Amino acid sequence: MRVVQTIVAAAVLLGLTAQSPAQAQELHHVIQNWLRCYIIDGRVTFDGTRLANIGPFAQGMRGNGQEVLKVRNENGQSVLSYERATNDGQFAAELAASGERLVLRRTPRGGAAILPAEFKQVANEKITLTVGSGAGQQVFRARSIWRLLIAQPKECQQHLLPLLEMLRPDWNLADTAARVEQKLLQEANGDGASNRARWAALVTQLADESFAKREAADRALRTGNAGAISYLRQLDFNRLDTEQQFRVGRIVEAMTVQNGDDSVEQAAAALATDPVVWCALLARPEPSTRQTAARELARLLGEPIAVDPAADPNTQKDPRELLRIRIGEKD
Repeated sequence: MRVVQTIVAAAVLLGLTAQSPAQAQELHHVIQNWLRCYIIDGRVTFDGTRLANIGPFAQGMRGNGQEVLKVRNENGQSVLSYERATNDGQFAAELAASGERLVLRRTPRGGAAILPAEFKQVANEKITLTVGSGAGQQVFRARSIWRLLIAQPKECQQHLLPLLEMLRPDWNLADTAARVEQKLLQEANGDGASNRARWAALVTQLADESFAKREAADRALRTGNAGAISYLRQLDFNRLDTEQQFRVGRIVEAMTVQNGDDSVEQAAAALATDPVVWCALLARPEPSTRQTAARELARLLGEPIAVDPAADPNTQKDPRELLRIRIGEKD
């Protein structure tokens, strides 16, 4: 009976009895009643999953095999796999109900001009975008989608966004990334430095001998914006004493309850101390952006950089690449 119920559930999910091949729906339609997708802390997050209620043997198919959904059991957890064929390619997705793994893949077919592409996100690992195959294959890794969008805008526009927007077409991630970059520059040229100094002083005050001063610092940090929370989350806890660790952890936990995607302010704050992002901005055509990036990189690295932000960025490719390698070795 359980197997019958799960197959029926998958059939309802796919709409097998009501759809024709011409009406085949994309992934976001297939799972919209089962999962809600967000980008939180720069990674795809699933909320409200009901995969576990389907069971491990559910399977559905429609459109003469053009669209296939399966749910299987893997090491005690439900895993959804979805495939959809079109005239120019094959789209495949696989996600674990726990959210620990997500793979989105596009494979060309019938001589289509598109390149193969794969997005992979595994818990506690960098996200990966792989484009092409064979000798021409490129692999891009990043700690967050926001970093990837800013560091590799062309590749993301062509290959990453079409994959992610299969999950949620309303994300409009290209526009969001542009606003994140703008906010990042505004903060760097405005109150960003003074805010970081203030937050650092408050964290120091959390270890003060006076209980009243510790409480005052705690309250002040709780009234901070998204930048304050991002600053606290990036602290090296090994450099904090027990009192600071306890209070910072409690503040972060209380202030990071989130019911939707990262805001522009949150994403920008998380990237403000990321040398990889500022290194990427050294290649932008706007001189003011390169000047800001050079200044922020020098601050983060603790020394001047060997890239001239006033020069034509095309003449700075070699020193910029050396700087990128140096930063990557520490990332």
